Amino acid sequence: MTSAEKDRAYVEAGIPELEDYLLSDELFWPITARSYDLPRLTIGGLLLAKTRLEARGERIEALLTDLEAVRSKWLVAWETKAGREFQSRFGLWGNYLSDYRQNPEGHADAYPHEVRNRAILQLLQPELPQGLPEREALSPLDSLVRANLLPGDFIWESDVQSGFPREEYWFLYGTLKS
Repeated sequence: MTSAEKDRAYVEAGIPELEDYLLSDELFWPITARSYDLPRLTIGGLLLAKTRLEARGERIEALLTDLEAVRSKWLVAWETKAGREFQSRFGLWGNYLSDYRQNPEGHADAYPHEVRNRAILQLLQPELPQGLPEREALSPLDSLVRANLLPGDFIWESDVQSGFPREEYWFLYGTLKS
């Protein structure tokens, strides 16, 4: 399965379960209508897959209408869940960078995979309730990345690059020093 097919399958399987997910205590929701091995449902995961699909020029208007309907109906639950996910992914990203700082040679090669959490943090920011302290706490982590980033080409598939402009997603344009 290509990453484009996986993104579409994730959005198509996740949106029908979104309301149940938002009203649950689960942060990483197992998608039950799986015909493929899909990651667990999260708001950030949906936003990432949506952005990637849009960058590829895929027609997903009906899916986006369904997504927005659930988001609007359950806005407080959406914001609460987005805040919890932001905190969780912030912790994961911080842990990776701590490991990198202690052993750059052993962790630099994992950057293209691990930076997915940083991209999701960027996508989640507009969805957050006001006053979440982790928003400001990203700055020191970004400073560490900037100090060790070897600028370069976009590190993910080129067909999604347009969805992640360099100005906002600078961390997707290069690799970390080893």
